[in-house]
Amino acid sequence: MTTQCEDAFFRRLCEHIGFILIGVDLDLRICSWNEQATRQFGGAAAEMTGRSILDIFHETERPRAEELFDSAVRNGIVGEMETKYNGEDGSRRTLVVIVSPIVDETGRRIGASVSMRDISERKRLSQELSRTRRMASLGGMAQGVAHHFNNILGGMLTSIDYVLPSDSPRELRRSLRLLAQAIGRATRITQQLEAFAKSEHHPVEFAELNELMQNFVKRVAKQAELAKIKLESRIDEVPSKVFEAQRLMPVLESLAQNAFDAMSSGGTLKVTMKRDGDHAVITLRDTGCGIPEDVLDRIFEPFFTTKGELAGGSSHNAGLGLAAVHGLAAEMGGTIEVSSRVGEGTTVCVRLPLDKPAASPETNEPAETTSSQGSAGP
Repeated sequence: MTTQCEDAFFRRLCEHIGFILIGVDLDLRICSWNEQATRQFGGAAAEMTGRSILDIFHETERPRAEELFDSAVRNGIVGEMETKYNGEDGSRRTLVVIVSPIVDETGRRIGASVSMRDISERKRLSQELSRTRRMASLGGMAQGVAHHFNNILGGMLTSIDYVLPSDSPRELRRSLRLLAQAIGRATRITQQLEAFAKSEHHPVEFAELNELMQNFVKRVAKQAELAKIKLESRIDEVPSKVFEAQRLMPVLESLAQNAFDAMSSGGTLKVTMKRDGDHAVITLRDTGCGIPEDVLDRIFEPFFTTKGELAGGSSHNAGLGLAAVHGLAAEMGGTIEVSSRVGEGTTVCVRLPLDKPAASPETNEPAETTSSQGSAGP
């Protein structure tokens, strides 16, 4: 194949590829525009060439888009974001936008490519899968709730039966204290259940992963100082990626609280973040009491706990925290790995994907990532 034929072939390839493909120069001016872009935004290639790529984004999301392009053309960093447009049938469609640097044969950056693809169906299926998993976990959770409420109610009835025949004010006060403690335990369980479910109903707030981690470390530093625990942190920058703050922050805060609980007599908590291929790896390592090997596989089960009132301890832990943590991490496409040695401490690794958009419920799309079809027009 001659050079001329190769050039024609690749032009046709870009023109007819099955997703939106746009090329921009260093000034973010459009220099190539394929058929899929015309179908989505309405402008023909001749009309769009020379215009700013930022024109196709809604004004509320242009700062975010400009940041992605700046990172690509100046620093050679691949970035992505989600946006919403009106489909041909009037429905709201979710598109993923991936911005990549373009370099010449010398390695010098000469522009950026913009690829956009409709992921509405993928997101819908992901949401259905998430709901199915939640429903599947309800059976075991309901059994756990029933078991613990039966214990609480049984204790309350015993206290009432004991004090009814008595005229002693002292015995009455003692029984009332026991009843108040039982009600407190029931309240904490319902609060944990609410925390487990509320992620599907809260308004979505997106934030950069790097920013989230810096804020998390600041929060943990205050808690560590009060608990007389030494905090060590090393947060490496990872490629630009946004996550839902109300999903990720509870995961990290719950894991940090578990580490603090394990170091009641002091110790060291080390928090790190680094890139590992297409993932960001967040690690929390403590020097606490550790978790016995025979219970390590059960720590993410609802209402399973090795501490707190449900396990005979004095803590207010209701045993649902790590189950919620596991669920929230899975909804973000992530995984959690735990290793531990009794007497030496515990290490928790949270792996989050950097190569795909963070999943979010369709009903909770952020207001700032909206625009309409034809926004590229005059």
